[in-house]
Amino acid sequence: ALPLAERVVRTREGVLGAEHPDTATAVGNLALLYQAMGRYDEALPLAERVVRTCEGVLGAEHPDTATAVNNLASLHQAMGRYVEALPLAE
Repeated sequence: ALPLAERVVRTREGVLGAEHPDTATAVGNLALLYQAMGRYDEALPLAERVVRTCEGVLGAEHPDTATAVNNLASLHQAMGRYVEALPLAE
């Protein structure tokens, strides 16, 4: 699954651009896959990127932005970083 998820990100970045919402979705899926694999150090910058992209392109109140923030909070929780997770989850 990992090579396919990475391929989707590369394809969407190449075709749609790094800031496109569909690219952000692909990056978020890759981050979730890394998280499921326990590869937190690789998941974290991707999850943070998705939040930045969604906030910048869609706005802070968009449902996709809320999902990205929630996913980042869940990642921090999985990493045992509860102090970082709590404000995101509120």
